[in-house]
Amino acid sequence: MARTANFWNVSHDDLVAAVRDLVGRGRISAADVRAAAARAGRIAALEAELARLRGGRDRADRARRTRPVATSAPMAKPKRHITNTPKRKAAMRRQGRYLGALARLAGRDRARVVGVARKQGVVPALKVAAKLLAK
Repeated sequence: MARTANFWNVSHDDLVAAVRDLVGRGRISAADVRAAAARAGRIAALEAELARLRGGRDRADRARRTRPVATSAPMAKPKRHITNTPKRKAAMRRQGRYLGALARLAGRDRARVVGVARKQGVVPALKVAAKLLAK
């Protein structure tokens, strides 16, 4: 495994010399160095702005908790929970087989199976699709 350098033990002068060497050899440009130096300042400014915004939000949250809850606001509906019954599971399995069969068919055959499914249902459509796929 490659050994990683600990930059915290390198002196400022050594780092400056290394950067000058890299710029001199064309490995990095002076613009890259300036951008890297400015990045720390931008990050500090963004963190300060975030801290300011978080402080404002926290105060508003605390104030909101102390006020009574308004009764005029509509309550959110609870999420609908669908129970998987054996009947529903069988219907889902048929639907999956039907869609799988349709995916393998093309053109007129597909249109024929869709027509049968609309008129007679999925089970007869699956039988027609199986015959067409067996060709």
